[in-house]
Amino acid sequence: MKIELKVKLEKIFNYPFFCAVGEPLPPSVTSAMSWTRALKECNSSKWENCRLMARNALQRFVEQQNWDRTQDWNPLTNELRPKIASFVDELVPKSPLTPETASKVKHKISWDIMMICLEHEYRDVVEPIFYLPLLDPWYAWGHFPCGWDGEEFPDRWDGVSKKGRLIVF
Repeated sequence: MKIELKVKLEKIFNYPFFCAVGEPLPPSVTSAMSWTRALKECNSSKWENCRLMARNALQRFVEQQNWDRTQDWNPLTNELRPKIASFVDELVPKSPLTPETASKVKHKISWDIMMICLEHEYRDVVEPIFYLPLLDPWYAWGHFPCGWDGEEFPDRWDGVSKKGRLIVF
């Protein structure tokens, strides 16, 4: 893992996760307004599909621009996965979440952190399109980005969000 990514990962590990949920949000996002709504949104097939299309687009764009760099993708994820899992396992019991809620968001947070790291790692190859510019700031501010208010991203998404906005708690 490159030093820049280690620094980014350490910054992420110091974010004030969930400290600002429920606080007023700007009109540029849709507010989830409660953990009940946030859980509904983060477990929706629309949000799962949007996040997956964003991941697939990142990998496809990196492959198109620099095939050799994509050969580092799986080894990097294998290196990151245990670090992220350990962090999330420690974060969840310390968070203000109930155990039931925590178990429902644990995998979402792990996925998002992984993808933020991958967009950060490959930002010299392709412009970050979703996780780094859209989700990372909300986690850094103590909120929980949990859904998409708009049309689901299509297969082979081009990275352009024409209509829609994040749902944030």
